[in-house]
Amino acid sequence: MQNYRRIYVLGSGFSKSFLPSLPTLRDLNSYIPGKIPPQFPHLQEYCRHFLAICNGQDEYLNIETLATAILSTQIFPGEKERLYQENLRFELLRFIASVIRREDPLEPSAAEVLGRFIKACANDCGDARRETLLLSFNYDTLIERAIAMNPELSSKISVDYGVHIEPADRSAQKVNCEQTIDLIKLHGSLNWFPLKGVSDELDLKNVCQVETTDRSFPIYEEDTPIFIPMAHAKESFLRGSLFNLLWAKADYYLKNAEEIHFLGYGFPKTDINNLEFLLKHRDRIANVVVFENEDHPDLKRLRRLLGKCVISRDAKDYLSRVF
Repeated sequence: MQNYRRIYVLGSGFSKSFLPSLPTLRDLNSYIPGKIPPQFPHLQEYCRHFLAICNGQDEYLNIETLATAILSTQIFPGEKERLYQENLRFELLRFIASVIRREDPLEPSAAEVLGRFIKACANDCGDARRETLLLSFNYDTLIERAIAMNPELSSKISVDYGVHIEPADRSAQKVNCEQTIDLIKLHGSLNWFPLKGVSDELDLKNVCQVETTDRSFPIYEEDTPIFIPMAHAKESFLRGSLFNLLWAKADYYLKNAEEIHFLGYGFPKTDINNLEFLLKHRDRIANVVVFENEDHPDLKRLRRLLGKCVISRDAKDYLSRVF
């Protein structure tokens, strides 16, 4: 495989800096339990039950604990309980996707900075060398939409996900672009869906790409996109080839990159697997850009962890100065 000289690792703070309406983990927690929409009745009821057994102490209930509890349940007394758990799982994933999916247009200043960043990160299709890789923990489609909504970018740049994902509209005419944004999305994407009629194993042959403007979108609109939710119970999503190949490629590229930059990713201390995955490359980490007050405990924790490379700045503001 071709190596990349430079890798940008994108976290939720990156997306939120360009589109403030996109929720981070903290924002998602504000929906639980009182703001969960009525179309998710099983999820509402589960949260009420959980709070009741915790004597109403809502500090025990957040998106990570909620998702972990629902996704980790494997043993059921009977068929009724198993079907109830399947409904819970379905509603949980639909709830997360519905909150994170945003079609809001970018502010002109944000679109301009993001456009410059995308141009700077684009790789020439005719060149065997690859300069820049974007490695994202986000499943929003901010970058894809920024390209699609900009005629100059969309005429020249396409997205390469690092794995071959066919569009659902396979008969649609394909546009051959001069450049690609190489974007590996480690937790999936809101525009990836299981093909109709396949098993639940997430093999590459079972995955398709569906955009809101596609002819096929109406038949996938009510389906759940392919993404790994913010939970500690992720094993069920790692069956099949999709995520195994994405993570293996990411590991290889990180090992061989000359410099690694983090934008809006705060190295959450609860995610031990990601810490181990990323910190073994700390000798090549150029900078970590996060937006926190100077006295915030998370910023102090990061500086103890990584030292002087940690910069407290909004990602959009930082990139406007660099590109």
